[in-house]
Amino acid sequence: MVETSQQFDFLAATVVGFVLAILSFLIIKTAITFNRFRKATKLYEQKDYQGAETAFRRLIEKNRSNDMVRLLLGNSLFKQGKVDEAVPVFQELVERSPKNIDGYLRLGESLIEQDKLDQAIAVFQALIQRIPKSTEVALQVGQILSQQGKLEVAIEEYRELIGQNPDEAIAHLNLANLLMAQGDLDAATSEYRQVIRLNSKRADAYWYLGDALNLQGKPQEAKLIWQQAIERNPNDSVAKSRLEKLQPEE
Repeated sequence: MVETSQQFDFLAATVVGFVLAILSFLIIKTAITFNRFRKATKLYEQKDYQGAETAFRRLIEKNRSNDMVRLLLGNSLFKQGKVDEAVPVFQELVERSPKNIDGYLRLGESLIEQDKLDQAIAVFQALIQRIPKSTEVALQVGQILSQQGKLEVAIEEYRELIGQNPDEAIAHLNLANLLMAQGDLDAATSEYRQVIRLNSKRADAYWYLGDALNLQGKPQEAKLIWQQAIERNPNDSVAKSRLEKLQPEE
């Protein structure tokens, strides 16, 4: 019985030692990877894109599942003008991580750089459909397409989303922001009002509706909207700031 107990203790000690050895190895490996990543990002921040490219490639060889490394590798290639090499990196990124906004945006920009605007538009449309509730997506895609004279593409995409789900406040907000960028103040005003009707807690809808009204030469209406925002939230510093700027002009 004593012998069995000693054998058990020996086995337990061996298992614990083995587990500790694995943990130590993983900790050391993680620390090494982190240091390499930090050095690579420092090269990138210093705009040594060639050095960063080499460092990020080595990291991917060790850990192919790191999407941040893949994104920075693609960016490093793009910054060097190696667009043809950057495109497949970004394509793999969005395939591996379908909700990676930066991956889609960089892929679209790279395709534009290759004079493949139609393919880039398809990428942006896919991004909007995949993440329809992101205001960041609408603003970023809108800005890029606006530079290409294709802002209407994004506008139509959000109109289609609204057609599918007319009570989705964020889709109306994204559409309104794009209409503002296009200069269609009347349509933007209508969409902002719709946002407030669907979700009266969206403070940004009040801010931008007031902006649209003010740009239309309706400062009193803008003032009322911003006052409503403050009534809903007395700590709304953005609405207060807009009111303060408006007062001297009246």
